[in-house]
Formats: sequence, C-alpha cells, structure tokens
Amino acid sequence: MAHPFGTQTVRRKQDLFSKKDKYGKTVNIDRTIIDEVEKIARNRNTSMAAIALAWLKTKVTAPIVGATKVHHLDALEEAIKINLNKEEVHALEAPYKAHDLEGVMADNRNREHNWTQYLINDSEK
Repeated sequence: MAHPFGTQTVRRKQDLFSKKDKYGKTVNIDRTIIDEVEKIARNRNTSMAAIALAWLKTKVTAPIVGATKVHHLDALEEAIKINLNKEEVHALEAPYKAHDLEGVMADNRNREHNWTQYLINDSEK
C-alpha cells in the first residue's frame, strides 16, 4: 500500500514467497486498491503510506505501527492530520475481496484444535 503497483523494493526482491505464493494469487484484486491509494495520495499531495495509515485510522482507535525507518514515522505523522471522506473510504474498500489464508496460517488450518472449529454452526455439529 505504500508504493505504486509493481514498484520493486529491496524487501520485494528478497521475499520470494510473497511474490510467488502469497501476493501473486491476488494481484488482480490488490492492484485496484493499490491504484486507488495512489490516486488519493496524488490528489491530496501526500504519500501512499500516509493514505493507507489514514484509512487504518478509520477502523481502529489506536493502530500499532512498526517503524524501522524515519520516513515511516513521517508517514504516520502525516496520516494523523488526514481525515478521509466517505467517498475515499468507499473507493478503498469497495473492490476488496477476502484472501485465502497463506503460509503458517494456512498450515494450521488442518489442525485438530484450530480456530475454524468456532465457525461451525450449532446445527452442523
């Protein structure tokens, strides 16, 4: 969400699992949202990271942000000042489709005492 679609960062170059198995499967869904983040950022003359964090602010009271670089804190400071309007929030959320679990979460799906047991209706038991 912090870079235009297709941007090659050091992390993306090193994270082979993400490209092939995780994000590669949902690229058509994710691209629409990433493009919308970029559009809103451009319209508001701010970073995509600030827009993504401003959206997060509409969902939780106290987001926990892990910053490892100064520009991460700059984006957070900018996001605090941004209040997305209803149209912007809708534009970011409308194309979203839930992704299947990947990695460790998917591996744990088949365990006997898994969280999915709580998703079964009482009538199915």
